[in-house]
Amino acid sequence: MEHKIWYDEEHQLLHLQIKGDFSTAETLYFGKKYIEMLEGKPYRQIVVDLREGRNMESRETRTISNDMLNQARITDVAYVGANAAGRMIAKVLMKLGSLKAESDFFKDFDEAYQWIEKRRK
Repeated sequence: MEHKIWYDEEHQLLHLQIKGDFSTAETLYFGKKYIEMLEGKPYRQIVVDLREGRNMESRETRTISNDMLNQARITDVAYVGANAAGRMIAKVLMKLGSLKAESDFFKDFDEAYQWIEKRRK
């Protein structure tokens, strides 16, 4: 597993860096990490770095990913560096209502951090 997750103290949010394909098993693993790492934190927000990501294993993986974000009570998801196909899939899932968090796509981290900060006010 090349993906990485960490809590960014400076911006008070989770960072998830996706490298390569993302499997259902990895989705379940990281979903549990969201809950653990956000315990006692003031915000339930995440930046997902997709610059080196490729594909999710299946439709089930995408559904479980959204379920895990919902279980962790994530309020905001900022996607950085998604390709056109990734954005299209995520937008369809958002419209279907499976992801309760607000989310958007950004070209770089500065834009993502600004959006996240505005969501806190």
